[in-house]
Amino acid sequence: MSSLSSRSTDLGAPSSVRSGTVFLISSDGKILNLPIPSDSRYDPLNWSTRKRALALLSIVVYSLVGLVLPQGAGLTTNGLQIEFAGKLTKPFGIDVIISGPTFFMGIGAFIWIPLSLWLGRRPVFVAGSVMMLLGTLAAAFATNYATLLIAVCVLGLTEGFSLSAGLLIIIDLTFIHQRPNAIAMLWSIIGFLGVSSLVTVPFLTNNGLNWRGFYRFWAFPAAVSCLLAFFLFPETFYKRPAVAFDGRLIVQSAEEDVIIYDDPKEDVLDKLLPVDPERSWGRRFLELFTLPRAAAGRWRATGRCYIQVLFCFANPLIFWVALLNAMSFAGMIFIGETYNEVLSKPPYQLPSHLIMFVNVCSGTGSLLSGLAQGPLMTRLMKSLTMRNKGVREAEHYLIMFILPVLTGAASTWIYGMATQLRWSAAFVYLAYGLNGFNFAGLAIANTLWVTEAFPPWAAPALVVVGDGSYVLSFSLSFALVPWIQSQGMLKVGFELAAAQLGLGLIVIPLAFWGKGARQYIHGRWGEGRDGALRPQ
Repeated sequence: MSSLSSRSTDLGAPSSVRSGTVFLISSDGKILNLPIPSDSRYDPLNWSTRKRALALLSIVVYSLVGLVLPQGAGLTTNGLQIEFAGKLTKPFGIDVIISGPTFFMGIGAFIWIPLSLWLGRRPVFVAGSVMMLLGTLAAAFATNYATLLIAVCVLGLTEGFSLSAGLLIIIDLTFIHQRPNAIAMLWSIIGFLGVSSLVTVPFLTNNGLNWRGFYRFWAFPAAVSCLLAFFLFPETFYKRPAVAFDGRLIVQSAEEDVIIYDDPKEDVLDKLLPVDPERSWGRRFLELFTLPRAAAGRWRATGRCYIQVLFCFANPLIFWVALLNAMSFAGMIFIGETYNEVLSKPPYQLPSHLIMFVNVCSGTGSLLSGLAQGPLMTRLMKSLTMRNKGVREAEHYLIMFILPVLTGAASTWIYGMATQLRWSAAFVYLAYGLNGFNFAGLAIANTLWVTEAFPPWAAPALVVVGDGSYVLSFSLSFALVPWIQSQGMLKVGFELAAAQLGLGLIVIPLAFWGKGARQYIHGRWGEGRDGALRPQ
C-alpha cells in the first residue's frame, strides 16, 4: 500500500509506516490516485481508457472461456461412461475428469505467477491462451480416455492463470481505490456468464452423449481469446521509477509507500530517476507481433518467489485464507458433484434441462456477490477510511469476509437439510445460489486481503491462496463420497458449515488484533521485493 512522508536524502532510512497502511483520502475528502503514475507511455496507469478497457476485455474473455471448459467436462460424464465403458481408463476413473482440473488449477498458480515475474505478463498470458486453444482442440478430437484426461488437465492448468496471474494484471491496471470494484467486476461477470453458460451443455451435447460437441463449440471462443491476448493486450508489468517534481524526489517503494526527499543530491537524482528511452515506431510495431520479455522481469525474481511461497505458507494470516478458500471450494464440490443425482431421482425426478438451471442460480449468486463486494463494500471502506483520518488499514478489507462466510455456511446447511429431509427442489437451487455468492465473494476478499495486507509479497501470497487451496480441495474431493456414505448428507452439510464459520468468524478478529505483526516474513529471502505490487 502507500503512505506519504517527507525524508532527507538518507536512502537507507527505514519506513516508519506499517506496510499495508495507506494515506488514501485527503483532508478535503478527495481520494488520492495512488500509486502515482510516471510520465512513461509504458506505465499502464497512464494508458487511455480505451487501451485499458481492451486489456481488461482480453482478461475477461480468457477467464470466461477458461472457467467454462473445465467445468463443462463434469456435465458430460454419462456420455463418457457409455463411450469408454470396458475400455482402458485405469489407474483413473471417469470421475477424475471432474476433479483433475481442480488440482491443475492449483499447479497453474505455482507456475504462472513466478513466470510472469521473469518474462512479464504478456508472454505468459499469450502462452496460456495458446495452451487453452490447443487443449480444447485436443479434447474435441480425442479418440481415447488418456488424451481427453490430459487435455482437460491442461485446461485446468490454463484456468489457473486467470485465478492467479490474471489478478495481478488487474492490480497492474488500477489505482488502489479502484481495485475492489475491478476485482469484484471480474469475478461477478465471469461467474455469472461462465457458470450460467453451462446451461447450454445438454443442448450442445445431446444430454452429454455427444460430449465432443461441447469442446468443438468452445474452440471458437478459445480462438477469439487467443487473438485478443496477442493483439489487444500490452505488457502491464511495469517498474515504476522515482519522479522529480518541484525540486523534490518522489519515490514509491515496493510496499507502495510514497516517500518525498527534500533537496536530493545530484548523485541521488542520477541513481533514482528513470532511464526510459523512447522506442522507435518500428520497434513498437514489431513488438505487436513478437513476445519480448518485460523490462521489469528478472529470472532471479522467479527463484525468490518460490522461496517466499514457503514463508507465506508459514504466515498464519495468509495460510488461514488458503484454508478458508479450500473449505469454501469443498462446499462447492459437495453441492456441485451431487445435485444432478439428487434432482434426477425421487422425489424430484427433474429432466436434465431443468436440472442445469441450478447453474443459473449459482451464476446469479456470483453477480450479486460482485455488487455487494464491489460498490457496497467500497462505500463502507471509504467511510471507515475517513473515520480513520484518511488512512486505510489493510484490516478494513476484513469486513469483506463476513457475507461470503455466512452465505457459504448457509448454502451447505440448507443443502444438507433439503436433501436429507426431502424439502422442495427450490431449496437446492437456493443453496447453489448462495454457494455461488460465497465462492465469488470469498475470491474477491482473499485477493484484496493477501495483496493489500502483504504488498511486498503479493505474488507469492497469491500463489499460496491459489495453489494451496485448490490442491487441498482436490484432495478433499476423494474423501467426499466416503464422507457422505459414513455421515449422510445432513451431517456433512452441518460439518462444512461449522468449518467455514469457525475459520471465518473466529479468525477474522484474530487477524485484526494481530495487525502489528502482519507485515513480517522473517529471513534473508523475505527481503526480496520482486513479487511486490510494484516491484523495485
